[in-house]
Amino acid sequence: MHWRNKIMKHIVAGQIMHESSSLAKHPTEVENFRRTLIWFEKNDVFQLSEIGMRDYLTGIMEKGTELGMEIAPCFCTFASPSGVISASCFQTLMDRFFDGIDTDKPIDGFCLALHGAGVSQDEPDVEGAVLEEIRRRFGYEVPIVVTLDPHANITRKMIESKALLLPSKLYPHTDTYETGEKAAQLLKDLLDQKISPVMHVKKLPLLIPITKGCTDEAPMKTLLEKCSEKETIAGMIACTFVHGFPYSDIEECGASVVVITDGNQELAQETANDIGDYVMKNRKDFLSDCLTVTQGVDLAEALLARSHGPIIMNEASDNPGAGTPGDGTFLLRELIRRDIPKTCCGAIIDPQTVALAVSAGVGARINIMLGGKTDALHGAPVALEDVYVKAITDGKYNIMSPMTHGQPVNFGRTVRLQKGNVDIVVASNAFQIMDDGIFLLLGIDVKEYNIVSVKSAQHFKAYFEKISENIITVDPPGISTGNLETLPLQHIQRPIFPLDDI
Repeated sequence: MHWRNKIMKHIVAGQIMHESSSLAKHPTEVENFRRTLIWFEKNDVFQLSEIGMRDYLTGIMEKGTELGMEIAPCFCTFASPSGVISASCFQTLMDRFFDGIDTDKPIDGFCLALHGAGVSQDEPDVEGAVLEEIRRRFGYEVPIVVTLDPHANITRKMIESKALLLPSKLYPHTDTYETGEKAAQLLKDLLDQKISPVMHVKKLPLLIPITKGCTDEAPMKTLLEKCSEKETIAGMIACTFVHGFPYSDIEECGASVVVITDGNQELAQETANDIGDYVMKNRKDFLSDCLTVTQGVDLAEALLARSHGPIIMNEASDNPGAGTPGDGTFLLRELIRRDIPKTCCGAIIDPQTVALAVSAGVGARINIMLGGKTDALHGAPVALEDVYVKAITDGKYNIMSPMTHGQPVNFGRTVRLQKGNVDIVVASNAFQIMDDGIFLLLGIDVKEYNIVSVKSAQHFKAYFEKISENIITVDPPGISTGNLETLPLQHIQRPIFPLDDI
C-alpha cells in the first residue's frame, strides 16, 4: 500500500439543504432545487470552491483538504425555503446522495452540511432520515459530523444516529464557512484520536419567531455571549443555542441547546441544562414586538423629516427565506399610497406580471394586478394603471453579502416597474433579499433612495446594515409572522411557549 493511503482519510462530504414550511401552499419539487443553480454531483461539487462560494460545504471541503483528508463529495443541492418536499422529490434527493457515495475505498467518516428543518410529505424529519439511512448502510462505527442551520429542529432520529451535530451560531448566518471548517477539524481530531467527543442535547418547550432571532440584538446577543463563555471551559468543544423553526409545524419543532465536550458527558449535560434554564426563565424576551405597516411607514416619514435615507423597511411576515410566497402586498400598497419620493421595493414575486411586462417591453406602460396571487392571507392584488416598464433582467447573479458569499442566485426573469415615486422589483422565482444584487441588475442604486423595502426577516442585515443606520421591521399577516399564536400550527408537541402559558 502506498504510504499516502495510510495517512489520508477517505471522507464523504455532501449537502441536502432545505428549510421547509408546512404552512406554504405548494410542495417543493426537484425543479425548485435545480433552479437555484446549486445541484452538483460527485466531483462537480468542487465547483462551489471554484466560484468562490463560502458556506458550510466549502468550509468542510477546503479545511478537510488542508488537514490532509481525502474529500469525496457525493451530492450537493439547495432550494430556497418553500413548502414541504414532495415524496418523489425527496426520493430523488436520497437516490442522488447515496448513489454518489464512492464505496470503492473504505469510508473513514462523513462530514455533511444539512439544514435541520427539512420536511417531506412522507417524512417529517428529512435530516434524521438521511442519517438513519447512513447508519443502516454503513453501520455505527464510522463517525459522522454534521453542520446544521441555527433554525434546525433537533429530533430523536438525529440524536439516535450518534452523529456529532454542529449548528452555526449567528443569525444572519455569517459563520457558515467557519462552522464547516470547525466540523472538518472536529472529524480530523476524532479520527486521529486526539479527542473523544460526546454530545448532549437539551430540548426546550419553546418556539422562537424569526423576528427575534438576530444575534446582534437582544435577547439573542446576550444568549450568544453566554454560550461563548461556556466554550472557554476546559474540555468544551462547542456550546450552541439552536433556535428551531416553528413554521415546519412538526411534532419536534422547538429550540434546543447542543453541547459537545471532550469525553465529559456530565459537563455536557450540566452546560446544556444551565443554558436551557436561562432561556426558559427569560422566555418572554423572545416574544415578537414588530410594528404594523402603518406604524412602520409613519416612523419612516418621521425619520426622513430630519435625516437622509436610505431607511430599510423589511417585511418579516412575507419572507421567502422562510418559505413564504413573496407576493404579499400590505407594505407595497401603503408605500404606493403614500408615494414618498425615492422609494423602491423588492422583490415582489409575481411571474404573471413579469410576463406581461416582458411582453410589453422596456418603455411600455401597462395596467397590472400586482401580487396577492397565492392566497388571501398575504393581501389582495394591487390594481395599478399606467405603470412604466423601466428595465428587464434575467435575475441571475452571485451574492456579495458576507452571508453565503459567492452563492448563485436566480430570481428568474425580473422587471423594474415604476409607479409614481416608487420603483418596484418584480421577480419570477421566490428568493429572499440578501444584498442589493437584484436592484443593481435593474439599474437601482439603493444608497440613493429614501426608503428601500425588502422581503426578509434578518439575513438582509448582513449587507444592508452597513449602508443604513435605520432599519424598520413590519409584520403584517403572513406565514412567517412573528406572532406565532395567529398561525394554524397543528402538529407541534404541546405544551409549548408561546402557544401555551408555561
